Amino acid sequence: MENDQQPEIKKVPFYRMIMDDFMLLLFLGVTIYAIFYLLWGVMELSNLPSIPEEIKNNLIK
Repeated sequence: MENDQQPEIKKVPFYRMIMDDFMLLLFLGVTIYAIFYLLWGVMELSNLPSIPEEIKNNLIK
């Protein structure tokens, strides 16, 4: 007699699915690096002092 029961399907943990997908890991690595680098650049630009009025007037003329 054959066994009519279906084999148990093991549920794969979420972290295992992510770690097994190397293209997703590559995408996440590049994306996270780019976002932090962009945020770092914006923070650096926001900390720059403003241009003095003399230089502004010389550039406009």
